[in-house]
Amino acid sequence: MKQYRLLIVVWIALLLLLAATAASALLQLGVWNSVLNLSIAALKAGLVMLFFMRLRSSHVLIRLTVITAMATLAILFALSSTDYFTRERYVAPYQRPQQIAPVR
Repeated sequence: MKQYRLLIVVWIALLLLLAATAASALLQLGVWNSVLNLSIAALKAGLVMLFFMRLRSSHVLIRLTVITAMATLAILFALSSTDYFTRERYVAPYQRPQQIAPVR
């Protein structure tokens, strides 16, 4: 019964984090809104992995596999973001519509 109580508490925490995510859409934080939402999403994913996927009480090799997968994902995100942040941003020049010469 104690384990079910813990899972219910975690489920309520996930619902509260869901409400925080929905409420953050109403806040005018600019760029920090994305940072806040990604932080809340990471916290929710961590709770799901630790409690509902039972990684907290699983074998060491399984935990090492999950950590390796998360590290690989972080490396892929980092490499993708370096490509995005190092691009030059060009404003598309305005061009007038060109008149097509009539065919004679």
